[in-house]
Amino acid sequence: MKPGFHLGKRHGTGADDHDHEHEEVDCYASGVEDWNKGLHIGAIFIVLVVAGLGVFLPVLGHFVPQLHMPRTMLTLGKHLGTGVIIATALIHMLPGGYESLNDPCIGNRMGDFGGWPGTLAIIAIFAMHLIEFVLSNHAMGKHAHSHGLPAGLAEHSHDIEGGAAALVENDSTQTASLRDDAGHVHIADDSLDKQQQQENCDAVAVHTHHNHVHGASFLNDDMTAERHKISTYILEFGICLHSVIIGLTLSVATGAGFKTLLIAICFHQFCEGLALGSRLAEVQHRKHAFLRAVLSATLFMLVTPLGMVIGIGVRYSYAPSSPASLITIGVLDSLSAGILLYSGLVNLLAEEFGTLEFRGYRTSKKVACFAATFIGAGVMALIGKWA
Repeated sequence: MKPGFHLGKRHGTGADDHDHEHEEVDCYASGVEDWNKGLHIGAIFIVLVVAGLGVFLPVLGHFVPQLHMPRTMLTLGKHLGTGVIIATALIHMLPGGYESLNDPCIGNRMGDFGGWPGTLAIIAIFAMHLIEFVLSNHAMGKHAHSHGLPAGLAEHSHDIEGGAAALVENDSTQTASLRDDAGHVHIADDSLDKQQQQENCDAVAVHTHHNHVHGASFLNDDMTAERHKISTYILEFGICLHSVIIGLTLSVATGAGFKTLLIAICFHQFCEGLALGSRLAEVQHRKHAFLRAVLSATLFMLVTPLGMVIGIGVRYSYAPSSPASLITIGVLDSLSAGILLYSGLVNLLAEEFGTLEFRGYRTSKKVACFAATFIGAGVMALIGKWA
């Protein structure tokens, strides 16, 4: 979230030495004034319950028959969370990174370059893409080997083409041999040659299909499940990273700003929990699928309260406008924005709206899914005015 609830006065703009000295003191000011112990501790449990409710609803609804929820409701909740995640990256995290890393209190420590937040976000996007590609490629080779298939799918097409070429060449040799035995020269019709070659290719394709179709089908299903698993855990990593930041920000906020931020974070955590929980419920594991989904959901539920506990613990020594704090928060905000943006656009928006299942929905349900996504993003954009 944007670090807009930092303590005390930020920095002055006076030109004289007195103002400059005052600015330096403000940059390193620490401690929280008017900190309400009961309210802040109570907020930990409020966020814990709201985040847990959001992430466990789809998980328990999927695995526990007694808690089954209408699939349409979970689907709309997932798309609502997609809009929230994308808006969080662009409206809360990335602007927060720019605000922190371009703060005058940092001085020239970042090399007098104002584009660091965008650069770090791009690095995070490329890193997530590379990690997902490497892990998916590794999984492809492992599953192909386990099913007794060649190392790469390209080898299948090479075998098919090679087999077809061999049959065509063999057919041409036989034709030439018959011509010589007859003692006559026959000019073959081009259309017949093409038809024969196509039949030979089809014969090889059918033969290859007969031998490998079952393995290829299993490989495709396994790869789809593996990609879903990898993208889900990348999404959770990005969510957990920025959840620590917003927990820390909430724990050192005071006054009216604290209540506004608490409401915003509760809505944010609930919707993110729906999006993450829906994907965790769909992740396929060979063993202990329910246990693993519960553990991942529990991690999400605890991470924001953990950030709040850390903030409460350092509230007297925490200097939000110090260069070290600004750089740390700014870097984490920017990296989180890149991770969430990649996950939101690639693994949620593009993937969820591009499945055959989604394309098979009724028109009214498709419209509802788009509307849920737009509403989630719109509400988080509106909240961005205050938090």
